[in-house]
Amino acid sequence: MRLLGRLDADAFDAAVSAFLQARAADLDTEKARWQAVAVDGKQLRGSRAADGKAVWLLAAMDHAGTVLAQRQIDTRSNETPAFIPLLDGLSLENAVVTADAAHTQHANGLWLCEQAIHYIAVVKGNHPGLLKQLKELPWADVALDHKDRTRGRGRIEVRHLKTAAFRHLDYPGARQAPRVMRWRKDLTSNKLTIERLYFVTSLPPGAASGARIAPPRP
Repeated sequence: MRLLGRLDADAFDAAVSAFLQARAADLDTEKARWQAVAVDGKQLRGSRAADGKAVWLLAAMDHAGTVLAQRQIDTRSNETPAFIPLLDGLSLENAVVTADAAHTQHANGLWLCEQAIHYIAVVKGNHPGLLKQLKELPWADVALDHKDRTRGRGRIEVRHLKTAAFRHLDYPGARQAPRVMRWRKDLTSNKLTIERLYFVTSLPPGAASGARIAPPRP
């Protein structure tokens, strides 16, 4: 504990992440065309910073479970300013970065485009103009890309994915607008909820295998 307490936390994170990336590369027998990288923040349960507040980390993780980078968030700030510093310096060739709606910022989208890194960004109420634009696309005329039905945890979920290619989306580098429509039925109460989730992505139509987004299921 004393040894870990004396370490530079960011340097230690960088060293461990570099080791995990190298190990994952050695284990990969076939490189996928796209590397999916999820950016998300988590509070460390039971932790305390010097000011008594819980420690909050922002991490980038690939879909194989390897943490590529990690940063502690200043207790006086939030995750948003840490997005670019977290990813800066990582090898993200052929990467597609995903994150929650808080990171759907024009500055982040522009930086990703400048680095030739693709993204799929969630659009919610923090971008009312863009969200309105996406909702008004002619979804009834867009073909269904993928549908999925799952049952578990006391509920049934049905999800439909549609993707519209559009030239004038108000977000840096945006080429397509995916929409996920989700029906969720609680098997105990029989309550049915319907949710529409909107995204923008820099992936061009036909990005892989002739499909719209690389392809829909992955």
